[in-house]
Amino acid sequence: MKKVSAIIVNWNGKDVLSECLQSLLIQEYENLEIWVSDNGSGDGSQAMLKEFYPSVHLLENGENLGFGSAVNRGLEKAQGDYFLFLNNDLEMKPDSVGQLVALLESDKEIGAAIPKILYHHDAQEPSSNDSAVINSFGVLVNYTGVAYPNLVGQQDKNDLPLTETACGGIFMFSREVYEQVGGFDEDLFLYHEDHDLSWRIRLAGWKLLVTPKAVCYHHYNFNKGVRKFYQSEKNRLHILFKNMECKTLTLIFPALLVVELTQLVHALTHGWLHLKVKIYFEILGQFPQIARKRRQIRSFRKVSDKEISRLYQGTIAVSGMKNPLMDYLLSPLLSIYWKLVRGWI
Repeated sequence: MKKVSAIIVNWNGKDVLSECLQSLLIQEYENLEIWVSDNGSGDGSQAMLKEFYPSVHLLENGENLGFGSAVNRGLEKAQGDYFLFLNNDLEMKPDSVGQLVALLESDKEIGAAIPKILYHHDAQEPSSNDSAVINSFGVLVNYTGVAYPNLVGQQDKNDLPLTETACGGIFMFSREVYEQVGGFDEDLFLYHEDHDLSWRIRLAGWKLLVTPKAVCYHHYNFNKGVRKFYQSEKNRLHILFKNMECKTLTLIFPALLVVELTQLVHALTHGWLHLKVKIYFEILGQFPQIARKRRQIRSFRKVSDKEISRLYQGTIAVSGMKNPLMDYLLSPLLSIYWKLVRGWI
């Protein structure tokens, strides 16, 4: 039985962290080690771990490194053949780790195995699928880089199929994949770091599959503050320029320009225009690093953008936001343009 290393990132999440750990400690999969990469919590999380969870490996980072950097610290230390990274507000059904391992071992072309994530219900597992609501079943990605959870807000169903997805969110992957494509990009402090890693796994020739057999429950709180928009938008552009071929960037540029103009209007009306403008200057300053990363990706890239783009969406949505102009004007316009250019990629 191969070893699995579960790596949980924690920052002042003592209460939910305890529930996450309990769900991992009762996993049916026996060869499991648990790591907590703590980003300088000040709420007693570290003391709780040392007192009540002595079998859990604790990494004390001393400061908030961001999600991806904290996972990378765990990846450097973990001994597993498979790695599973988690937010501290997730709980896993007892058979979930085993189901993810089984999926990875069923097909060598699978680079990442992704669980179905349901909204947590009253701190207990939902009593039936009828009462369970989906948080994500994989992640959909618009060709301009906007990512949003698949089936979010829909009632869970017993007959959801094994599904290929463009992006994972939370997933398990092998040491072989990690050694080839690397861990998280530490220039992405928060948001889209999972999208970037998923993208690189796909560029290296592997598929990402989400399985309904592995189930997580999420204590989800949507954060729509301006700092989230700032971090998310900056990283979205960063990974587009980093991972996409120049030809593809040229073809989608008119659509990307429309999305940017829309975002500028949103920023102006919601008080973060200065941050949106700041993003453009920061991205320009990052171009030397982006160029270096593009060269690194070419060293292991096995598939073209034509293969990658088959899972892209023409429509667009933003998690936690409803806007008639986006639904009835922007999204249809982007969809029409995608139908026109995708054959040229």
